[in-house]
Amino acid sequence: MTSKLVPFHHYVPPPPSPEDLTDLWRERLDAARRDYEDARLEASQAVESITCGSTSKEIDALCAADRRESAALDEYMRVLRIFHQLVVRGEKPET
Repeated sequence: MTSKLVPFHHYVPPPPSPEDLTDLWRERLDAARRDYEDARLEASQAVESITCGSTSKEIDALCAADRRESAALDEYMRVLRIFHQLVVRGEKPET
């Protein structure tokens, strides 16, 4: 009896266990939260540095920090939504 070997590029690993999937998304959630907190702190510091005599470069830096905070919050909320659906509803994420 000969066995057929599946070429490596056709190998599909088994799906992760529910516990592994939850752990993976918990780690992603923690990382997204830390990124948001860092961006929020940076934006807060940028706001505090602005005065009536601020240059356009300083104001541009404030705007950039605000955009980074907003993007980090969007990502945190996206990951939180996925984590909630996984843990509370038992829905596996697509990504």
